[in-house]
Amino acid sequence: MRPRAGGRDCLLLAVTTALMLPTRPPGSWAAHIIGGHEVTPHSRPYMASVSFQGQHHCGGFLLQAHWVLSAAHCFRDRDPKTGLVVLGAHALNTSEATQQVFGISAVITHPEYQPTTHASDICLLQLNSSAILGPAVGLLRLPRRDARPLKAGAPCKVAGWGFVSDFEESPPGLMEAEVRVLGLDICNSSWKGQLGPAMLCTRSGDRRRRGFCSADSGGPLVCRNRAHGLVSFSGLWCGDPKTPDVYTQVSAFVTWIWDVVQRRSLQSGPLPRTAGIPAGIA
Repeated sequence: MRPRAGGRDCLLLAVTTALMLPTRPPGSWAAHIIGGHEVTPHSRPYMASVSFQGQHHCGGFLLQAHWVLSAAHCFRDRDPKTGLVVLGAHALNTSEATQQVFGISAVITHPEYQPTTHASDICLLQLNSSAILGPAVGLLRLPRRDARPLKAGAPCKVAGWGFVSDFEESPPGLMEAEVRVLGLDICNSSWKGQLGPAMLCTRSGDRRRRGFCSADSGGPLVCRNRAHGLVSFSGLWCGDPKTPDVYTQVSAFVTWIWDVVQRRSLQSGPLPRTAGIPAGIA
């Protein structure tokens, strides 16, 4: 962790650090919901936290009682057997009776995932037991297979547990930001043609910096009460309108998702259920 500083020293450290930084790939710099607010505890019961070595690493959402959807890049160079999935959480630093903790039995990455371009940045996590659904742990629906593309300007929300400052300050609880869909053509011009058709972009909708960053990867973009996007990547500076936030467009992968769930469920048979286990691991 970088040393904390206050007042003028903090500003000087931030400026000096920025000037010394080399150019980094998209989505690799800061790690926080930008311009957001803390949500009412457990009002987003579908949210999942993926942790490694006791630290929150990525987000995701509960699709079925033993399936979580997340971003493929979250598991590059990581052993899924060392990861944990936490459901029913609000403040990850606190042991909450609502929390349920799971191991990861399998990570199924989309076969066309390309790390360099972020194409098909999506994966399914099979939990080692079945979540118990209730007020604090619930499911989030996918868009329909034939869903029409979201119109530019459509309101959506993105949530996560990423840091709330560039100095690795943890959030008090689950944070959320309200964003607007940005047309892919306009977004692609900002990204110099790097985006594919199965991607989705958002902007703040006003002059404020608002959106996600890397520790929020894998979390859902919720529009019309369905998961239309998965947090994939952003620019060097999070919330910068010059490099709009980019998501995996979930509707393009609905058939693949349900095919995997059905096939793996038939192979595995019914999984055991688990009682709520307080986490407090991150």
